[in-house]
Amino acid sequence: MTQDTSEKYSAEEWEHLRKRFFNSILNDTEISVLGQNASISWPFKGSDETPAKYIEYDFEELQSVPGLIGKKARVKKLMDILRETLAFDDPFSDMADTVEEESEVDDAFERILEKLDIPQTYPAEFIHFSPETKEVLKREGVETLIQTIHFGQNLARNVVIGGDLKSFLNGLAHVDEPSIVKHLPYRRTERNLHLAEAVGLIARDLDEPIQLELLSQAGVSLTDEEEALRKRVSQEALDAALKQAMAGFDALCTWFTKEAVDLEQVCKTSGAVERYFIAINEPRRERVASVLARAKFGIPASERRGFLGKISGMFGG
Repeated sequence: MTQDTSEKYSAEEWEHLRKRFFNSILNDTEISVLGQNASISWPFKGSDETPAKYIEYDFEELQSVPGLIGKKARVKKLMDILRETLAFDDPFSDMADTVEEESEVDDAFERILEKLDIPQTYPAEFIHFSPETKEVLKREGVETLIQTIHFGQNLARNVVIGGDLKSFLNGLAHVDEPSIVKHLPYRRTERNLHLAEAVGLIARDLDEPIQLELLSQAGVSLTDEEEALRKRVSQEALDAALKQAMAGFDALCTWFTKEAVDLEQVCKTSGAVERYFIAINEPRRERVASVLARAKFGIPASERRGFLGKISGMFGG
């Protein structure tokens, strides 16, 4: 839809932007960040400087918001940033004005995944979300990464979504690698998804006392506070958590088949398992992942029940 300058900064246009951002997954993203993507600077920074702060006001009230009083140029800049975001950086809405346009397929995320060499068919069960989000995806029959994305897009068009699904989609939309690696085993230096980072995510999601137990088994020195925390967890809780972690590890190996063969070779020959996980770039998490890898490829599946003692034996504990 073509607009002249007066229309672009009218009350009607502001209402249009408000409506689109009300259910946008980008509603809580800092305006300064949105502005950077649109090559427009925003004078204020802070976690509260988001579209959500401003869209609660109508056009007349907007002129009286602190920081915008008597600053028509800032109001225009705000509207420009929101408009450019919706036009270029918001894959969650298609900005359609007609039924025909609304029916068009939005392939923005497909293009982002292609750019990052991330397979669309990556199993949804391997994406690291909260148990609640995982349960929703499972209940809705979501099986792959792209299905997860489309589910989030459709959800965002109808309700205000939050939590880890929102942060995941927001991170992908802005190709924000620190956000992406919280949910996917993405390797920034090489792109694509990798087994080392996938096991690292399993290690990260273990409760802290269990991580400390595995670090202790690997010979890592713990502080007195960490030792006290490690000793609080029961053997039953340890076994249950590790059993779940190894089940996840087993499933990953059916996807990362070639890398799994390489890791098995490392575990059974060179012994430099920690080096395999160096791409994680977090020394302690690398050590936990290494313990899991040694358990995966050094202990028969039939003997994994209560395998913590076997891990201890590996390190002379």
